[in-house]
Amino acid sequence: KIEKSATAPSDAVKKRFDASLNRKLLVPGPPRQVEPIEDPKVVFSMWTKHINELSLGCTLLTRPLGDLLEGVIQEDKPNVLSRSVAQLVVSNSGFVRQLLQESLETHLFPPEAMQHCKKQAEPFLQRCESMFLHMLKLTHLNRARRFRRLAHVFPDFNELQHEAYRLDDTLKATFGANLKYSRPSWGFIMDHALQAMIAKLLIGFQLDIYEEAELHMIYWYVDYLCGLRIYYLNEIFYTKECSGSGGKKKPNQRPKDALSGKGNRPKNPPLSLLLLEAMQSMVRGLFRLLAFCLTENLLTSPQSVRAGLAQRFVLRFRCLEAFRLPHLPSYHDFDQSAVLAQDPKERRGVLTAAQSSFQDAAQLLEKVQSALREDGRMEVGGDDLPKALRRVVVANQLGITQLQRLDQEELSGKKVLAETVHHPEFISIQVVDK
Repeated sequence: KIEKSATAPSDAVKKRFDASLNRKLLVPGPPRQVEPIEDPKVVFSMWTKHINELSLGCTLLTRPLGDLLEGVIQEDKPNVLSRSVAQLVVSNSGFVRQLLQESLETHLFPPEAMQHCKKQAEPFLQRCESMFLHMLKLTHLNRARRFRRLAHVFPDFNELQHEAYRLDDTLKATFGANLKYSRPSWGFIMDHALQAMIAKLLIGFQLDIYEEAELHMIYWYVDYLCGLRIYYLNEIFYTKECSGSGGKKKPNQRPKDALSGKGNRPKNPPLSLLLLEAMQSMVRGLFRLLAFCLTENLLTSPQSVRAGLAQRFVLRFRCLEAFRLPHLPSYHDFDQSAVLAQDPKERRGVLTAAQSSFQDAAQLLEKVQSALREDGRMEVGGDDLPKALRRVVVANQLGITQLQRLDQEELSGKKVLAETVHHPEFISIQVVDK
């Protein structure tokens, strides 16, 4: 009602308002003129966005740890006040400890361990509490600061990984055959460390710091990290299903099977796992598609950038090496994956493989949206992320179809625009004339 009746300020009103009073609230810099906002629609849209962001802070106490680390406030450029309120909410005394215990139980950590293994479990939980309080603080920083500071958390995660391994040995000795999962503490740390690695790499797309020639390299690494995380989560949820149904546990598969799709899979995976699998299929499709475009010189990227990919590989992923993974990907591994056939006709098979990956992602996203529809979460914006990912998939499927219809001569007269149109972290291509 106020918005409908609001009118633009008159000259008399503008004379009474001195915008320079707010100069001290600006970041340090050279003197500059502060222009007041005169359009009432812009002002009220800013207030609406402001209130929506603050209302999201009221939902934080009901969210699991994984969602909070991803960032509940997903609005474009959330203001400082909403991020500060969100940080105050999650910093409430005892809240992080509660989140940790719930997340550990999700990873099949026995609650009785706090009684029977308190001497080893309590120091581990205290260390985790400090670590994840810091991680939640990073989540509510602006993107640039979060990107820079995430690079320094992986040595601490690596230390926690060793502590978790020792704690799991104690749990094995204490609980024996009653321990549902052999590595609950280690799986908990591995899951959240991989989540932080993926978040760091994808924030780079929001900050627009990657060159076009290295986009497929980033997605290749994200694909590997997603594969590891999916493998370990599959093991955990499969074991949970078996223990709940009274079935016998199958022997654990080896970590080298993580990317091959082997290993145990739950019959009814949670939506978060389905969404992660959809994201992996999508980034795999993007890697294949962008590798093809780069080989066919469809991307406008300087030759100097392409020649320096080995140095850029070290630069982009050096900080991740501080955390020990089952296999540390090297530039040689990436180069072997990105090399395409010399024959143009054989290279077309990469487009078919990319189309297949996007089709897998579309099917998984459909499952997620169907489950959300049944739960009644579609009406409250619970499907915003699946919808955005679906738009990315459709846009790239359309681009692949256009490329497949062009012969080699027609292809030389085209170029590809790679932009984050439908999602700030995932590329959508558009085929245009040069």
